Amino acid sequence: MKRIILLLFFCATTLATTAAFAQDRSSSSNERRERVEAAKIAFLTDKMELTSEQAQKFWPLYNEYETKRRELLKAYRSGYRQDVEELTEQEAKARIDGMFTTREKELALEQEYAARYIRVISYKQLIKLYRGERDFTKLLLKRLDDNRASK
Repeated sequence: MKRIILLLFFCATTLATTAAFAQDRSSSSNERRERVEAAKIAFLTDKMELTSEQAQKFWPLYNEYETKRRELLKAYRSGYRQDVEELTEQEAKARIDGMFTTREKELALEQEYAARYIRVISYKQLIKLYRGERDFTKLLLKRLDDNRASK
């Protein structure tokens, strides 16, 4: 029963998000992000088959992880838009080295939080989380493509 309710919530949220993207161009990016995050939570909660007790403990950890991950990537991407043709070879090498360093830090962060997640969820649920994140991203990209194609 909980799965059905969560699935209905996800569908409603996803449809509302899609409609909001198509109809309300002036809504702020924060509102859009919040809608997408709500849909993601519902989607992943269903995919992982989280109990309400697990969800209460898991989502604060996940949100903490996502915040740290975003900060890490944001720090790397500052200055990222500089034209490649304007870089010296040394600057290009530094950019590549920075990319690998960031990936290593991101992996370390993911490993740290995987260990913390396991205190709350099972290993199977952790695998479902990783698959669910990938599936949710694919779903969002497909909806974005569909919206662009219908214009």
